[in-house]
Amino acid sequence: MIFLAVVAVSILCILLPVLRRRKFVKDYPYEKKMLLTGTEYRFYKILKESCDRYHLLICPKVRMEDFLYVTDRRNLNQYRGYIKSRHIDFILCDRDLYMLAGVELDDTSHNTSAAEKTDAFKNNVFKKIGVPLYRIPVEPKLYKTRINEIIKDLI
Repeated sequence: MIFLAVVAVSILCILLPVLRRRKFVKDYPYEKKMLLTGTEYRFYKILKESCDRYHLLICPKVRMEDFLYVTDRRNLNQYRGYIKSRHIDFILCDRDLYMLAGVELDDTSHNTSAAEKTDAFKNNVFKKIGVPLYRIPVEPKLYKTRINEIIKDLI
């Protein structure tokens, strides 16, 4: 009888945190969504064809803080604030994940003054780190041509 009580208490000790966690997770107000927009995905498929031929890897939507290091330690939070919530549409890498270039797909949302400032910031950061940042307008007919030009520059 004591054995059954010990087993029951043990099972409860294991299950209670799991059940509590399940309720907690259930209360999160999140749903999954596609990583790329339809426009970005159509561009990605064309980009992937060319990159596969040259064994280049594509990392989509990479947060700038994931590939940048803030060197000004006294103003760390200020400079970190500029990069922690911004991303680059695609980062092209070699087989060893060495970053070769960034690619931004520019649609009409880039025509606002706020977007122009952000684009200028990104352009300047890429100049500073010595990595090319290519901007491609959303014109599907030109994707293959622009992608081939980029890869030719990188190879």
